[in-house]
Amino acid sequence: MSRSARGSFAIDHQESEPARWEGGVMSRTRFTKTFTGEMVGSSVVETIMLKGDGDGPMAYVGLERIDCALGERTGTFLLLHSATANGADHATSWTIVPGSGTGGLRGIHGTFQILDGHTFALDYDVDG
Repeated sequence: MSRSARGSFAIDHQESEPARWEGGVMSRTRFTKTFTGEMVGSSVVETIMLKGDGDGPMAYVGLERIDCALGERTGTFLLLHSATANGADHATSWTIVPGSGTGGLRGIHGTFQILDGHTFALDYDVDG
């Protein structure tokens, strides 16, 4: 049975360690977030981000550990982030890492979308 959760998130804290290189800047960034709505909880995100000089490409990859309540279930899971942008071309992907669920979220799988204004949509299912 496919389920969904909608809500919003706030970035509570952000630390970045930039490393300049010929052609752009690459940085390691750590975020903490708080989620409200149909998923309530918090997370820690570790990312590697790239911003090319001028109109150059942008890309990031990351891993987010979410500790939350979804309906009657509580637990944690990992969310794999991937995004690229080059001019008008954009691609994003946020996928729950298979087998990463703990507690009441053991067996969770699905996808996550960031929508306008720091809102989100989580489409998921929990096996078992």
